[in-house]
Amino acid sequence: MKVKIMVQDDRGQMYEGEAQLVKSGKQKTVAQVSKKKAWYRPGSTAEKIVTLIDEGFFSKPRGIGDIIAELKTKDFHLKSPDLTLPLRNVVRKGLLKRTKNLPDGSVSKKILYVEV
Repeated sequence: MKVKIMVQDDRGQMYEGEAQLVKSGKQKTVAQVSKKKAWYRPGSTAEKIVTLIDEGFFSKPRGIGDIIAELKTKDFHLKSPDLTLPLRNVVRKGLLKRTKNLPDGSVSKKILYVEV
């Protein structure tokens, strides 16, 4: 039987992976675990963006200014250059997509981010 596990060590590092449970001859269960690190570090800007995704912030298209303002309400004071690489990584992971289309059907001049 295969199970998914997620573990956090004493330094706050997150690990996730799969474990294959196998019955041994003595009726004991043995787990073979393959380690797979989370793709972002705890406390990183990418984690803050993923948290906003989980809260539904990106249900409609948002610009970098909107993201900065929302993070500022959570007491994270970041600048636009601080968000470019983490946003790119989140887009590459398939959690967000870049668009220029607004909800009303018009086209924006700026790049917007919306949930996939």
